Amino acid sequence: RLSDAERRRRLGALKDRVSKARKVRTEDSTWRRFRQHWGESVFTEEGDSIRILDLRGLGGTAVEALMRWAVNDDGKRPLTVEIGADMPEDLISSIAAHSNLRLALLEGEAAAFTGFDRLDADPLRPLPWLRLTTRGGKVLPMRLVDPVQFSASSDLEETVGPEWEFLGIDIELVGEIDEGHLSVINSAVVQYPAGNEEWANQMEARYPIAAWIASPAGTRWPRWQRLRNRLSPEWLVLMDLDDLPLERLSEVADEAPDSVLVKFSRKITSRLRQDPDAALRTRPAADPKQATRGAAWVAAQLLSNAPWLPEHMHSDLLRWALEAWLSEPPSDSMPALQGVAWLYSPGRSDETNFRPILEGIRSKGRKSSSGHDLHTWASLADRMLDGSKPGLDELRGILDLPPGWWAPISAEILSGLMEDDDTTDWAIANAVPWCAAVLRPIGDLCEAPGLRSYEHPGCDSELHSRLSRRLRGKRERQGLPDSAEPLLDLLDALDAVNEGRPPAPGRTHPLSGWLAQPLEKWPEFSTAEVMDGDAHIAQRLLLRSSGYHPGIVPATSISG
Repeated sequence: RLSDAERRRRLGALKDRVSKARKVRTEDSTWRRFRQHWGESVFTEEGDSIRILDLRGLGGTAVEALMRWAVNDDGKRPLTVEIGADMPEDLISSIAAHSNLRLALLEGEAAAFTGFDRLDADPLRPLPWLRLTTRGGKVLPMRLVDPVQFSASSDLEETVGPEWEFLGIDIELVGEIDEGHLSVINSAVVQYPAGNEEWANQMEARYPIAAWIASPAGTRWPRWQRLRNRLSPEWLVLMDLDDLPLERLSEVADEAPDSVLVKFSRKITSRLRQDPDAALRTRPAADPKQATRGAAWVAAQLLSNAPWLPEHMHSDLLRWALEAWLSEPPSDSMPALQGVAWLYSPGRSDETNFRPILEGIRSKGRKSSSGHDLHTWASLADRMLDGSKPGLDELRGILDLPPGWWAPISAEILSGLMEDDDTTDWAIANAVPWCAAVLRPIGDLCEAPGLRSYEHPGCDSELHSRLSRRLRGKRERQGLPDSAEPLLDLLDALDAVNEGRPPAPGRTHPLSGWLAQPLEKWPEFSTAEVMDGDAHIAQRLLLRSSGYHPGIVPATSISG
């Protein structure tokens, strides 16, 4: 052990070495121990300029020395200090007795601080929520707010807007939310999607939305049964069908808005195709004539997935599901119609049995509201089978269908639109894949369910002259918007075949013009070239399906 005199000598040498520019000799062992605790620290004699001491990387002796220096500071400046678990008890007591102590951060309980107000993590809500326990024993919730971001006038959207998007819910549809509940709801959002069952149970009575958001997936269905009368049905978007008894699906579908049913449809489709036997549990045991909205929706899902369901269920689909679906068909009914058409396809059923079914669907579609899938299909069927002329609103719905559904009447529709200025302007303003629909071979079958016997007549030469007359004049006078590109591609394709030259690159697809050329003139296209553009045109190119036939150009234009 060193004598007191030797210790003082070594301490003086060490102080001189770290505080003076000149080299001062110190014992190697002393210097090694000093560096072990203090590292590469920089020292200063201007103690009054120090406001924050970062103790990271320092040894225990160095930390304790700096803490004692701060506590014994003559100036008694406000002190905020983090107290480690291994700090000596006498130093902790000195800190607690400091006359200007502002805040002490502790890793655990300390007897010296039992008489202080205390902030702990809130056991019910996550950060930034804390629990304040006063020295008098009162317990109060406290929320830390960033003063830079806080605004007294912040509204609902500013407070929780990003979280609603994260949940996938349209906040405008769920009704008014009490602003006093927003902080609790924010805490629930932090816990989504894993959830916290204990916390959700404690919140349920007073904060039903927060409880619903914070529910773990496995307990969401029983919670919905308790809260369904206190929550907007839009909140069903958080329900995972994997945690819902399939026997109750129609019951939930009765309540769910269309926006939620779109999500449910994707999920139940995946479920039925992976586990076809799930259809037996999904089918409601209800009279199809008295099917509810939810039962009709379930029937539509079963029909939509008919090709993936067991063969023994097909007869039940034709009896129960078909009638239940048509009792109250959902607006998104086109997949169900396609499923019905598949069930009645050649080799599965006699076409004569399908005709009365189609007429029933057509009649139901006519009675449905504008924009309903069956109304749009019925308008298409009326146009093909009866020659009726739909209005522009109905025509817009028809042209939004896959091009193969309306391709057989596409040239006729476009010729009609070119008859006057108003309908021409409408055609220019509404981009439609005209090349993929008009430029098809004669006899190409209609792809619409129930209308597959209707054949494409081919593009006639008169369409070229009408397009040329209408579009060239407008382009020269006022120019054309981007929405006119599909029309211009069709015009360019017909120009090229009429002039007997290869087509120029198209706007919607570089190879669009080749659909009007004889197939024997087509070069070999790479997959990359075919896929570089409009998907409908790419499909026709992959099929190597040319719309050329002798009647596509006037007789006087055919050379050689």
